Amino acid sequence: MKRQLSDNLVQLTTNTCVSNAQIGRVSLESVGSCTDVASIDLSYQTDGMAITTESSFARVADSVNEHIGTLEKNIIHIERLHSEAIYATSPFRYTQVLRTREQYADDTDAVITKARSGLQVMESAANDPNIHKGDRAMRGGRHVALARKLRDQIEIYRKMEREQATRNRDRLARLYKVACPSASDVEIYGAIEDPIAGKKLAQKITEVCRPAEARKVLKDVADRQGDIVTIERTVGELTKLHVDISEIVNRQQRKLDTIVVSVERVETSRTLGRFSEKGARHTAHIGHRRRTWWVILVTTALIIAITLVTTLGVLKSQGRL
Repeated sequence: MKRQLSDNLVQLTTNTCVSNAQIGRVSLESVGSCTDVASIDLSYQTDGMAITTESSFARVADSVNEHIGTLEKNIIHIERLHSEAIYATSPFRYTQVLRTREQYADDTDAVITKARSGLQVMESAANDPNIHKGDRAMRGGRHVALARKLRDQIEIYRKMEREQATRNRDRLARLYKVACPSASDVEIYGAIEDPIAGKKLAQKITEVCRPAEARKVLKDVADRQGDIVTIERTVGELTKLHVDISEIVNRQQRKLDTIVVSVERVETSRTLGRFSEKGARHTAHIGHRRRTWWVILVTTALIIAITLVTTLGVLKSQGRL
């Protein structure tokens, strides 16, 4: 299999330009060579469409989710082809299975590239300082969820490839054992891992087998050893990819947590403000009521005083006092 992931790995930073990161049309090299997206207003491009609204952001997210779904299906197909390659008995069938598997592997690499490009687009859009914090939180949450989903599929893919490498080694060991029954397990597994030991065991096989049979066995051995090397290279590339996506998840989660804390502080301040305003209104209402009662009391006292003075004056004029 021809794998391009290691050559196409790019640094996924927050200020990565994605104006050329058109999903399905661009390689990771073009994404990595772009300029800073922070200096370009709303230039988040995907499939020729700029992310300027929440609906366009949602369309990009749906596209990334679709790519991840395709990746999941491809992993299942590749796993099936791995099993067919292990148990292939004829060179023709083995070669045919490897070609089909290589096609799926290349398509899978392309799907991963598209999904990563879409995540870069989403990350830049989610970190746009010109939008409301609530919108950034919404975008960041969707971005983190999809990044985690992609990371999980990458881990499944990596685990499957590791298991296939182990199965290939066991299959290769059986081939060596059938061709050379006198070879010990140490010699066999040493030949699988060390080219020099492999040449020694190959020489031993040519001595104990007929030339035609020896050539057939050694060709099968060489093919399967090459497949092991390819699979292990893929495992290394997937490990790097898993680390990169994990960094994206952690970075965006930290920003999302910061936004959430900020929003919570604003809500707390608003709540306290409402309580303070309510308390002030209550205090003002109590003060108003107190003033009203004082006015009533003073008015009542004046009325009583005037009434008494008037009554006393009348009584005095009548000689009653």
